Amino acid sequence: MTILVTGATGAQGGAVAHALLAQGKAVRALVRDPHSPSARALERADATLAIGRFEDGASLRAALSGADALFSVQTAPGAERDSERMQARALIDAARAENVRHVVHGSVSNAGSFRTMEGWAAGRWEANYWESKEDTEAIVRDAGFPVHTILRPAFMMDNFAMPKAAGMFPDLAQGAIRTAIAPETPMVLIAAEDIARMACAAFAAPDAFAGRVIELAGDLLTLPEIARLLAMIKGKTIVCESWDADALIARGQHDGWVRMQIWMNIVNYPARPEEMMDWGIQPTSFADWARRHADMISG
Repeated sequence: MTILVTGATGAQGGAVAHALLAQGKAVRALVRDPHSPSARALERADATLAIGRFEDGASLRAALSGADALFSVQTAPGAERDSERMQARALIDAARAENVRHVVHGSVSNAGSFRTMEGWAAGRWEANYWESKEDTEAIVRDAGFPVHTILRPAFMMDNFAMPKAAGMFPDLAQGAIRTAIAPETPMVLIAAEDIARMACAAFAAPDAFAGRVIELAGDLLTLPEIARLLAMIKGKTIVCESWDADALIARGQHDGWVRMQIWMNIVNYPARPEEMMDWGIQPTSFADWARRHADMISG
């Protein structure tokens, strides 16, 4: 089986690619720059690099030629509101043209139930973010592949590690976690490696995973609990502070990320670790993840 992995130089796709390679699978990694450190690491691990871009349908077809399966993941929409939809459509159209049989798609927890969440009818949340995720799932689901599986991960533990942490938790390097998340709000966490384990399981047992939509979480911890764990692991003082959202934005935190913090206080991800356990996979705890990635955590 040959599997094309998109997002292969990112946290989620990279974890999937490396996990499949560790199992001896033939992996093609879709990359824009074959000379980037992440691409070179994949090549050293025996992945075949397929140079391509979502904007170039011919490059996607070439990358998918002869592939049996696809791991699909796209970035959330930014300035271009339809970017995620266009990327998904281009990729799925190319996969259909090349007769790919099995697609595992990475979405986000809560993508299937956002219209019922508190504040939705009042327009409180970024509608296009959720509608784009829903539309992208529909592109995969309605394409007519013999097998498709949709994974909906919650908040990635890997956001606490560099380089992601520099933007998401910019004060961590100085020993502080400053967000608008309330001290009592549980963060619903998932390790990228656990997303990869579920993807590998789906590719290995297509009949069992056909048509399944699976919410992914590995641990639930409040930010004060996370700060205490990180302080113990790093051997340093790490404080946790809940700030006003506007104050965080004024000092440079991304508006969309701060608004998501408020969303966590009110709605939050529905994923729970028990769903992974139902599939026979014991999820990674945040403590275990942090110990193994301590050298990538600032503070």
